[in-house]
Amino acid sequence: MKERRSRGSPHRAREAGPGDGAPEGARDLSAAAEGADEPLLDEGDAPVHRFTVADDEAGPRLDVYLAAKLPDHSRTWLSRHVDEGHLDLVREGRPRKAKPGLRVEPGDELTLRLLPRDLPYAAPEKIPLRILHEDEGLVVIDKPPGLTVHPGSGEKSGTLANALAWHFGELSSVQGPMRPGIVHRLDKDTSGVMVVAKDDTTHWALSHQFRERTVRKEYRAVCRGVCDLDADLISAPLGPDRMRSTRMAVRMDIGRPSETYYQVLERYAAHTYVRCLPKTGRTHQIRVHMASVGHPLVSDRVYGGYVPALAEVCPRQALHAFRLEFTHPATNERVAFEAPIPEDFERLLAHLRAE
Repeated sequence: MKERRSRGSPHRAREAGPGDGAPEGARDLSAAAEGADEPLLDEGDAPVHRFTVADDEAGPRLDVYLAAKLPDHSRTWLSRHVDEGHLDLVREGRPRKAKPGLRVEPGDELTLRLLPRDLPYAAPEKIPLRILHEDEGLVVIDKPPGLTVHPGSGEKSGTLANALAWHFGELSSVQGPMRPGIVHRLDKDTSGVMVVAKDDTTHWALSHQFRERTVRKEYRAVCRGVCDLDADLISAPLGPDRMRSTRMAVRMDIGRPSETYYQVLERYAAHTYVRCLPKTGRTHQIRVHMASVGHPLVSDRVYGGYVPALAEVCPRQALHAFRLEFTHPATNERVAFEAPIPEDFERLLAHLRAE
């Protein structure tokens, strides 16, 4: 059954100060853009189009060039793909940020993941939800681990989108009928706080904040190994893994700039409990960044953190979206919401403290 809704006032945001243990400028480092939790459409089933700009094609805006190449699709629709990060641009052998108004140059290499427009809707399903806050424009939920955010490749039902359709009916339509209200995402096995838009105006306002990196996110994670540093900033570009398409990797050649600040909360005999503040929001960002410095997350089967003994205690990657802070579109006030540490995560911490 649906848990009782809490309609109390949200936590008022406070600025990071010296007591937070963050370095100067930590406020900027914790602003999140997308990630597995970026405000993007799903690319799981998207066909890929590749173009190299010829000498006689140079000059027009990028969205105009794409519209000429793909006449069955509107310039507005293609511009949205560029804005939402579905197009990769390599110029003179180096990746460059793509914008709809950027003028194409000879030799530009474009890779566009063109998403289908007409998708079946997310059918309402009676799936329990824990609601942290609800008002006229938005809902804040605590997503449990094991729940996929929306239907996609391999997941046709039993998702958060299906649950939202059941509990709230009409939500924002910006992301289409398969993703009602979905502004950003978390990985299936990542738990924690998410914001959902009830109407399109609220959705666009929240998406703008994600794109501009004014949304502040705080995650909690348990990683393998004992971190030597009390805090550090991991700055490493991320892109698709060369060998496995479902994985991300540090890619110095074509990776997108990515930054994660982490701070040690507790050290154990062979593990560390950390607080992570991602500046960017790339797919699997925290998981890949922590693995890249030798500290994969506990029970992360994809990036090297799986240990059978600990998987019995916490069977999914030990990553929890703890806090979300943004400007409320209706009041223009900064608000923050926290999702309590879930039971399996607390069980893992207790187990490690007892070692």
